[in-house]
Amino acid sequence: MSLSASLTVLLLVAPPGFNYDEAAVPEYELPSVLGEADSPEDWPDRRAELIRLFEQHVYGVAPPAPTHWDTHTIHETAADDAGALWDRVEVTTTKPSGEAIFTFPFTVVRPKDASLENPAPVFVVLVHPARINEMGSREEDSTFFPWKTILAAGYAAILLPVEGLAPDDNDTFDSKLLAAYGLDRASFDGERPGDACGGLAAWGWGASRALDYCRSQPELDGSRVAVIGHSRGGKAAWWAAARDPRFSFGISNNSGCGGAALSRRRFGETVARINQQFPRWFCPRFKEYDDNEDALPVDQHMLAAAMAPRPVYAASATEDEWADPKGEFLSLVAANPAFELFGDEPWTPAMMPAAGESLTLGRRGYHLRPGGHGLDRFDWDRYLTFAKSVWENDPAEANR
Repeated sequence: MSLSASLTVLLLVAPPGFNYDEAAVPEYELPSVLGEADSPEDWPDRRAELIRLFEQHVYGVAPPAPTHWDTHTIHETAADDAGALWDRVEVTTTKPSGEAIFTFPFTVVRPKDASLENPAPVFVVLVHPARINEMGSREEDSTFFPWKTILAAGYAAILLPVEGLAPDDNDTFDSKLLAAYGLDRASFDGERPGDACGGLAAWGWGASRALDYCRSQPELDGSRVAVIGHSRGGKAAWWAAARDPRFSFGISNNSGCGGAALSRRRFGETVARINQQFPRWFCPRFKEYDDNEDALPVDQHMLAAAMAPRPVYAASATEDEWADPKGEFLSLVAANPAFELFGDEPWTPAMMPAAGESLTLGRRGYHLRPGGHGLDRFDWDRYLTFAKSVWENDPAEANR
């Protein structure tokens, strides 16, 4: 058997103690999306309540948005004729006095013809260390980041390496952004509060600062900015989009537990498993729900709902059972009540697309890609189509 075939077999066999059998999914009852809300006018207060619950029990409370910040830009023109401009940007948050608090970098790739008269909408792409070598180069794009295709569609992209915000490591995750804002373990004598900021929320904070930057640049359309991530980056992207209503929409690609998948299904990766291996991603209180998912006051359908009335997208892969493709789709289905408040048709479980197919209905989108855990051109083609439907057919909808 070839190495690739062996890896495929491993992906399709559940590790000991974990469930890949749909018949073994326990019965569960999801918390109410709407609570006491029953109208669009009630929704902002309910949405704010949902965000607080996710902060308190799942992701933690991120540092405040800075009131003062500076940028330093290094222009790096592409070596080919793809019509691209590349900028390396460093953002420094400061005190009112001008004293620096924290600095982190990202890369901006934009069409050469983007201008004040023709600003480019933007994808903020969260890049975690395991994928940093899949970005391609200024000469050649990649399957993971097909920047030539993105620019050809008229859009720009910001590549945000999350390592500069919170290292993806249990020992050092709080050594950068969180330390700068006094939210690290040392600032609390080693015992952080239950709702202390986790790595995913720190990454989402950085995505919002990238959005701030877009709004300061005349050649970028700061009213049309989406945030996208793959795997752990997809978890952070949905949280960033839910928390910051300035994002046009959020895209979760194969994000699984703690991202788009329903925790109560206990299919593939579970809350206990993710907290055991990746406690840095979440707030300390999230550990209270290890093997105790039914006690969670939220589930991930409420995260999808918190983006309403803005659009939201999730995608799965057929061989990525660890991320629970069905559970990712069912999150969008269970978000129905919020989207129906704004006139969307309800989704049903029977609508789940077959492999290689997509569903876009109202403000929600989903597709199921053949293959395993990854982000490729198949995914990007569908994200670009979705973005066009949001940004070009009804631009006002993108920032409602």
